[in-house]
Amino acid sequence: MEALLRAFWGMIPVSAIALPYALLGWPLLAARRRRRLPARYATATAGVDSAAFLVAFLVLCLVTMPVGTSGVSTLDLVPGADITAAFSDDGSLWQVIGNVLLLCPLGALLPLRMSRLRTLLRIALAALVASVLVEGTQYLIHTGRVTSTDDVLLNTAGATLGAALSRRGWRALDPPPPVPVTIPAQRRTICEAPLRMRVPRSVWDTRYAAVAHPERQ
Repeated sequence: MEALLRAFWGMIPVSAIALPYALLGWPLLAARRRRRLPARYATATAGVDSAAFLVAFLVLCLVTMPVGTSGVSTLDLVPGADITAAFSDDGSLWQVIGNVLLLCPLGALLPLRMSRLRTLLRIALAALVASVLVEGTQYLIHTGRVTSTDDVLLNTAGATLGAALSRRGWRALDPPPPVPVTIPAQRRTICEAPLRMRVPRSVWDTRYAAVAHPERQ
């Protein structure tokens, strides 16, 4: 545990600086969304987005932070080697726990906002790709870390575990359904009283007499 704190002591000030920005961005983002969304839904989604961005930023800082005095990265592609060494007498179990917890929060938060990731298989594939990119970046920038196959597997397992824990609430933050607009049915009314056109007697006698009695012409 002491060695782990010495290796990652730099994350304490980074977290102390990033956390107030996330807490400040939460109400600002919620206030902007309240213009077009219900207040409760806007606040909840803004909180999830702020937490996801905070976790992603801390993960990025953590995986790029140099460790130890050596600036050379080590490549270990043997599956199970690091896990076996961690459970040995001189191994560090915290290394395994840390790799499991690294992507666990993102695995729990992302399905709440991204409907395409709402299956454990998709979460596992996304975490696998992200972990491969992280490990490859660590090896290329030479931060003194070990690029290991076990780290990829543990990160993927942690993200899948986080998604499984939050699975029941995946649809809790879905947009509310639109309110249906009911249009009253139009009713046709038919005038029952017939219209009677009456021609004055004087007009009938003078104008239509020849038509009605042609023998008078």
